[in-house]
Amino acid sequence: MELSNEDSLRLNVLLASKPKAIRIDESRLEVLGLTDKGEAKVRLNPVGRPEFYLKVVRELISGHILGSPGGYPVYLRRWTRMGQMRDESLEQLLMLGEPEAVVAAVGSPGLTEELARRAWWAMEDAENARRMLRNPRIATSAMGPVLADYLLEYLPFETETDPMTESVRLILQPGLLQAARRDE
Repeated sequence: MELSNEDSLRLNVLLASKPKAIRIDESRLEVLGLTDKGEAKVRLNPVGRPEFYLKVVRELISGHILGSPGGYPVYLRRWTRMGQMRDESLEQLLMLGEPEAVVAAVGSPGLTEELARRAWWAMEDAENARRMLRNPRIATSAMGPVLADYLLEYLPFETETDPMTESVRLILQPGLLQAARRDE
């Protein structure tokens, strides 16, 4: 299966604009890029089944970012799960549009405030917020209160006690919540 000419052109323009992070919205069939000028959006027009079309889109993005034409490489999946990614690779991980790559980036000890901001844009998720707040560099940055607010708002929707307890422990770190929010 190949991309339509229109999608191929739009995706290549998006990639040429050097986005800071990429997110793929599978339900809306959109590829979003975080650029210096804001958010860029490419609406996909699949020719064929959407799941196969999205696979081809991921292969194009991976080929452009990593030079790997087969999509997010299997060896990178293993390395990121085992925490063996180099800090220099974190920016590339955030440009793949792969949730697993974002999770690998947020769990990296070398995550910076800027990369945390990009990762948060790419995948707002309670587990990602917890991972980032475990990193003292991120917890004490401007991203710390943003992540803590998210976890506080998400707390009523937690169903498991361990993540709930971990969220409370993390958001009660000094300096993350205002006194009134803390009292809540």
